[in-house]
Amino acid sequence: MSKTDTNSIKAVVFDMAGTTVDEGKTVYRCVKEAIARFGYEYSLEEVMGQIGGMNKKEGIRLLMSASGEVSEEVVSGAFELFRNKVEEVYSTDHDIKEKIGATDLFRFLKEREIKVVLDTGYYRSTADILIDRMDWENENLIDYSVTSDEVAKGRPEPLMIQKMVDHFELGNADKVIKVGDTRSDIEEGHNAGCCAVVGISSDMYSCQDLLDMGATHAIDELDELKEIITA
Repeated sequence: MSKTDTNSIKAVVFDMAGTTVDEGKTVYRCVKEAIARFGYEYSLEEVMGQIGGMNKKEGIRLLMSASGEVSEEVVSGAFELFRNKVEEVYSTDHDIKEKIGATDLFRFLKEREIKVVLDTGYYRSTADILIDRMDWENENLIDYSVTSDEVAKGRPEPLMIQKMVDHFELGNADKVIKVGDTRSDIEEGHNAGCCAVVGISSDMYSCQDLLDMGATHAIDELDELKEIITA
């Protein structure tokens, strides 16, 4: 991205779990456990690889329907079991914390009048638990957040980013950077027309993996985004 591009950035849209929140893969463990109760056995790696970043109800439907037709009643039952468990853990687990450098990066962006936005495959009730735990809103570090139940379809569709674009009357996403740690994050950013799509590495995907998926940039730590913006 050129200096002209970065000078015009209006917003950065961040994923939550794995990107700005370190929650130890809780969300994927809870999906795995919930669908196992209905007889669907997947490894943690399979769950992460197949539904990483997606709307979790859509992801559960995808996993359960892979072996044949599944009723909406069963999907809804598994999803409610998942949501109850993940919200319980998020409310009580003291090991859940922000990813290193998140608050500092948010302040860096706010100082430059760049909007800080969160988008997530969670439902609103789950996202709010994490946002409250991180204390970002109390410190006025988040300008807007959007969850997958607030749009017609979650990632990789671009509707969450488009909702943010409409909220801030940006016209389109050509002055927006998307940051995430999964393939669906990267595809969402491209589908929305973001000027840059930044992948952040994890023990699931290396920087090269993310670039191979289509990320325009790949980083190991959130702090590295500052260099991209000020390049």
